[in-house]
Amino acid sequence: MNDDGFTFLPGGVRVSKSDVRLDALGALDELDAALGLLKVALAGTPDAALAEAIQRDLLRIGGELATGRPALAPDAVAALETETARRNATLPPLREFVVAGASEASARAHAARAVCRRAERNLVRVREAHPAIVFSAALAYLNRLSGLLFALARAAENPDFT
Repeated sequence: MNDDGFTFLPGGVRVSKSDVRLDALGALDELDAALGLLKVALAGTPDAALAEAIQRDLLRIGGELATGRPALAPDAVAALETETARRNATLPPLREFVVAGASEASARAHAARAVCRRAERNLVRVREAHPAIVFSAALAYLNRLSGLLFALARAAENPDFT
């Protein structure tokens, strides 16, 4: 048992459970769970497959944090940018703040977006403490992902525009 406030990362690196890497890994885990809930709400739609593909990318980012080796596909950030632009092109212009909860899928997308923003902040903290183990693509991915989740939430609120 490891009840002394420490844990091991892959490769046998022993770290305190208060290490910023574990905060970031925990936030990525929460984001994965939030995306799983979103995926269930989107079952039977192409967006469910998109949510699962994003979950797989998050596992790669978590692997990067744990091992210090890049794992995210080089085109992953560009794919999010393309998907976000495609979705935003179908939505009406924003005229006011968005209140989450117009539908279950929308609320889940907004919740995932909020967790994504926290995961991004945690990843920035890791980069400040351990610059060699956070890759720019991972930071960009989380930044773009929050934008895509916002577009997904808006689309779920405005089904006529999807």
